[in-house]
Amino acid sequence: MRYFHFFLACLTAVLLTACSKDFNSNAPYKDATIVYGIINADDGVQYVKIYKGFLTNENAYDVAQIYDSLYYFDKITVDLEEYSNGRKINTWRLDTTTAIPRDINGDMSAPKQLLYVIDQPIDSSKTYKLVITNKETGRVVTAETTIVGKTIISSPATQTVDITHTTANSIKYKAAENASAYIIVQMFNYIEKNKITGATTIKTLRRNLTPGPVITTSFQFVPYSLYEYICSSIPVDGTVDRYLLLDSCVCYEVWAVNEPYYNYVQTSTISSSVVMDHLVYTNIECEDDDLVFGFFGSRRSTRNGYRLNPNSQDLIVKGSNSRKLNFHYWYDLED
Repeated sequence: MRYFHFFLACLTAVLLTACSKDFNSNAPYKDATIVYGIINADDGVQYVKIYKGFLTNENAYDVAQIYDSLYYFDKITVDLEEYSNGRKINTWRLDTTTAIPRDINGDMSAPKQLLYVIDQPIDSSKTYKLVITNKETGRVVTAETTIVGKTIISSPATQTVDITHTTANSIKYKAAENASAYIIVQMFNYIEKNKITGATTIKTLRRNLTPGPVITTSFQFVPYSLYEYICSSIPVDGTVDRYLLLDSCVCYEVWAVNEPYYNYVQTSTISSSVVMDHLVYTNIECEDDDLVFGFFGSRRSTRNGYRLNPNSQDLIVKGSNSRKLNFHYWYDLED
């Protein structure tokens, strides 16, 4: 793992930063690799994104929209090695898939994208090494990561929560194995029923309680802020009725992340300059050059669901700021 001063013309224009749209380079092409992989031991399938650099005299944003410009395709092999106490015990070859579409609103070619995939079980007591080999040049790119273990939310310890309080409360959780930081998400779940068709849909409103990863195993927040978020985020819609859920109306989700994930998030801020002269983290390595970017890390989540206490239900259904959202009690929803 290392830090470096980051100067890159074309690669980061479409992946990590906002850069100048026009490039004119006479330098010979050099193989540059961007890797983005997050391993989650709770997932049955793991995905890794691998992009290649490209050299162009045209508008880089336009070229980035060309599917064939971004990927190595069959020019590389991708292996995942499993280690126990420093000894390699398994090696698996990753397959490719285009089955998962990419967001069409980004700068990259979409919706089709190429991902590398593996469906082997992941063990948090092991370490894993990604090995990318260029079959034409022999260039090898590697990255290693530990695997985050499970965490447990210990507070709130009751089955119900009260969002009417305006004083700070705490969410607490146990430290996870190999975790360096935590991200806390709060969710509000409800049912939306169309008045015309009668169709019902479960909706989820999500917000990050933490502004970024935190290194503590507790975090303070104001419960009433959820009510304010509900009022400001859910649109007024006279064509629907909304109903509170009995169970898991409010959920807390704690994401534990390991050191590579944490370091990457902490340093990969967006720059508006063509030359980014600041420290950017990567744990991707190549013995032949420094033209490697991105990170290979691990994260894992746990989630607890809670009921709203009667005062909180009354606040959402009858409150002056939320009354226009047409919320009803859970027992008012007809079968």
